[in-house]
Amino acid sequence: MKKWLFSNNGKITESLSFSEAQEYILENSTEDLYVWHPSFTYWMPLHSIDDFDVEISIPTPPVALPKELIEEYKNQEQALFKTLSRVDNTLGNTRAALSELDEDIDTYHKFTEKLNMEVETTLQNVRKQYEELQKSIDEFKKEELVFN
Repeated sequence: MKKWLFSNNGKITESLSFSEAQEYILENSTEDLYVWHPSFTYWMPLHSIDDFDVEISIPTPPVALPKELIEEYKNQEQALFKTLSRVDNTLGNTRAALSELDEDIDTYHKFTEKLNMEVETTLQNVRKQYEELQKSIDEFKKEELVFN
C-alpha cells in the first residue's frame, strides 16, 4: 500500500494512505499543495500526480471593459501620438539646425586658420623689416661716430 506525504505551504503531513490522502486534498487548498512518495525523487505539485483526480478551477474571465473607458484610453493614446509627433518634428528641426551649425563652424574654422597663416606671414615680414631697419640704424650710428 502506497503512503503519501503532503506539503501545504511548507507544513508537512504524516504518512497518509490513499483514502486519507483523498480526504486531505478535499479539506485543503490544492494550489500550494505538493506531494511526495518514496518512488519520487523530489516533491511534485499535486496537479501533476495522475493517481489523484484533482479538479482545477478555471478562473473567470475578466469583465468586458466599459466603452467609456476604452474611448478615454483611445483619446489619451491620440493625445500621446500628437505629442510624440511634435517632439519628433522638434528633434528633426534641431538636427537640421545642428547640421547647419556644424557646417558654419567648419567654415569659420577654415577661415580662422587662413587668417592665422596670413597674420603669421605679416608678422614675419614685419620682423624682417624691423631687423633691416635696426641694421640701418646701427650703420647710421657707426657712420655718425666716424664723422664726429
